[in-house]
Amino acid sequence: MKRLLVGLILVLSAAASGLLMQASRASSSFSQEIPKEGKEQPKKVKLDADSLDDKWGEVAFDHESHTLKNYTPDGKTTGTCVECHHTDQPKENLKSPLVTSERKVVLTAEVLKDAAAGPVKICRGCHLQAGDESKALPVITKDGKQLKLDNEVAYHTNCFACHDAAIKARPDLATKISGSDPKGCVKCHIAK
Repeated sequence: MKRLLVGLILVLSAAASGLLMQASRASSSFSQEIPKEGKEQPKKVKLDADSLDDKWGEVAFDHESHTLKNYTPDGKTTGTCVECHHTDQPKENLKSPLVTSERKVVLTAEVLKDAAAGPVKICRGCHLQAGDESKALPVITKDGKQLKLDNEVAYHTNCFACHDAAIKARPDLATKISGSDPKGCVKCHIAK
């Protein structure tokens, strides 16, 4: 009986280990480690991997689909780099509340092919984690409240603007993507 119990424990442990390794491979195949700045476009990344929210974790963001497919609100064209990477355009192109410009030309995949072109920063290059006071963050007014543009506020502001516009233009998307509807978090975030 004891030998049977030990054997059963070993078999179950091996099965659990196999499942964990498979889940780990599936998770890592979705994203790639993203450097603080670079010139290569990632395919899929995890946003907000260190979220401080006690209910919602990371977002599996498909960068490739957002840049190569017709993911603009009207669904008719591909998006531009500066829709998210807003600092990568000339200062005269910036619209409030954006103020930081780090490029004299609008960022495109073609621009990055030039050896002299500077790398693209990730969001965290400027938008720090909530509570990180190592540098001053811009402040915006939203719904009558002053908010520091930390990474969470920046992600949500940017993503909601595009997703809300897409849902308004194409209501059928409401079942697939989330906008500012607070019940839609699970459409993007992994629950903790």
